[in-house]
Amino acid sequence: MIKIVVVGASGKMGRTICRGILDEKDMELVGAVSLQEVGRDIGELVGFGLTGVEIVDSLDKLINMTPQVLIDFSHHSAVDKSVAWAVERGVHVIVGTTGLSQDQLRRYQELSLSSQSNMFIAPNMAIGAVLMMKLSQLASRYFEDCEIIELHHDQKADSPSGTALHTAELLQGIREKEGRTAQHEVEKVTCSRGGLYHNVHIHSIRLPGLVAHQEVIFGTKGQTLIIRHDSTDRGCYLPGLFRAVRSIQNRRGFTYGLDKLLDIG
Repeated sequence: MIKIVVVGASGKMGRTICRGILDEKDMELVGAVSLQEVGRDIGELVGFGLTGVEIVDSLDKLINMTPQVLIDFSHHSAVDKSVAWAVERGVHVIVGTTGLSQDQLRRYQELSLSSQSNMFIAPNMAIGAVLMMKLSQLASRYFEDCEIIELHHDQKADSPSGTALHTAELLQGIREKEGRTAQHEVEKVTCSRGGLYHNVHIHSIRLPGLVAHQEVIFGTKGQTLIIRHDSTDRGCYLPGLFRAVRSIQNRRGFTYGLDKLLDIG
């Protein structure tokens, strides 16, 4: 049994993860951390029934218990504490929280190489989203230009999404294009053309009713190509996440991106 603690357990994604772990035969949820629903049984909260695991508001309150894996889906400002706690105890770390800075990623990589804690971080745990990024990377070799539109629920804390940023980083052909914005263009409303990252325009939409969606629109003479991925339920992240849980003990050091766990070239 893989013993797991989840940070951000009472959030929407955290609840989905905890319920998923409770349904898996080779995993055991031994700790749940959140600033909300403190003292409540996590199984009861997610509709599983009593488990004996009560939500606590700090990792330091998990007394006499060392899990094998810590999963953090909380907020980028809280991840440093999770990593420090895990590294001190030799616990492996999986982070799906977006909005991490390059400095944070660099520090986590250094910590993973100097400790017994392996780390896996991914801007998106949905296998379909990873394939969308891979196909977009391929398409960027054959199209002149592209823009990214990412759409998320109105409670998302950061924009653009980590997935959109990572996608832009992969579009090598577009990144090298010169004269990104036409000289005749005039923005009548500031930022109406979106934000520019790695030479790619990114547009962020936040609305109630959405979950997580992204489309990459390519254009060249006489044709366009749209590559789109839609997450309609947060359960879509579990197959990728659990693939990471089952493999992290054997992946020494630091791993970034779910694509590293998939045989997609």
